[in-house]
Amino acid sequence: MTNDPTYMKSIIYSILFWMAFVSGMQSQSLSAFVDGRGYFIVFDNGNSTTLSYQAPASFKVGGSCIAFQDFNDNFRVYYNGNDTTLYSGPVNKYIVTHNLVFYTIGGLLKVFDRGKVKTLSSYPGDYSVGDSLVAFYDNTYKAFYVYYDHDMFTLENTFGQYPILNFQASNNTLAYQNNVRDFKIYWNGGVQKISNFSTAYDLKYQTGSNIVAFTGNIDMGLYAFYKGQIFTLSTLAVTFYDTGDDMIAYSDQNGVHVFYAGRIVDMGPTIDATYDVADSIMYYYSPGYFKVFNKGKITVLENYKPDEIAIDNNTLVYLNQQGGLRAFYDDKTYDLSTFEHANFIITGNTVWFKTQSGPHRVFLKGKIYDQ
Repeated sequence: MTNDPTYMKSIIYSILFWMAFVSGMQSQSLSAFVDGRGYFIVFDNGNSTTLSYQAPASFKVGGSCIAFQDFNDNFRVYYNGNDTTLYSGPVNKYIVTHNLVFYTIGGLLKVFDRGKVKTLSSYPGDYSVGDSLVAFYDNTYKAFYVYYDHDMFTLENTFGQYPILNFQASNNTLAYQNNVRDFKIYWNGGVQKISNFSTAYDLKYQTGSNIVAFTGNIDMGLYAFYKGQIFTLSTLAVTFYDTGDDMIAYSDQNGVHVFYAGRIVDMGPTIDATYDVADSIMYYYSPGYFKVFNKGKITVLENYKPDEIAIDNNTLVYLNQQGGLRAFYDDKTYDLSTFEHANFIITGNTVWFKTQSGPHRVFLKGKIYDQ
């Protein structure tokens, strides 16, 4: 790698550009970036619009809209071809998901959802955000709520007592434990009580899309809530687990396993094994085998563990032993570069990459585009 400052500046600028660009490619052809003139540009379904001739203070690209603080610190959102000012001034914090924008102003918790703004709480406490929902405690009404599908639902209200011990939201699923230690899951518009755990048991859980992994029973096994049903994954002590989309990877004394779409698949032994889950892909390595699990299928990619690995959505990228960049997508592998080390960023199923001597390139669903 070169230490030339001009080259490194170019690389950093390109990374910032393509992080915004590929976010849009993933999400209904919506993207945004600041060009070389300092103009703030939005691409929406192939059409370009200059939202501002000065760079914004910050911006975030979501699945259906772009939220940004403009150069005057006004908070604005681009949605469905329109640029709307939501607040004439800076906000305290904002989060953009695939479907929603959450933001706080002077203690107010607000949501922008499909063109409409709703104040969720004027005195919020803790909150947890997913792609399609937000769970939050309201200090005024002393109640625990979830916002989902344009509406707000009261989940717990104990009339003055703090009703929640802990909670965690994912894309479309919320798990929480109330103050009488009932463990409940909100999914698909309804709440299901899973169990009551006494103070003798340390309940631990992790949410994913349509799924929740949890431990804490007498046998310290691992259990799964998946689309309304409860599954026993292991009755042995589990050393590690991780959730993704419709998937839980975990290890016990019998090896590494993955629960996917209602069934369990064995990946291999735990000795010297490492693994990780992101979205719908799991990688697993034990000496001599580098595997991926994707949509119920195991594919062996290499006989060594790559130094750099990245996953998003249905795509995995890594540097091979020769220094080249390789991608796995839809049960196939693709060589993106050969021997020269590439800088790369993966966002969704889109991979931006560049070698020192090569052009900017994008890999998307099996195709490479020169830019």
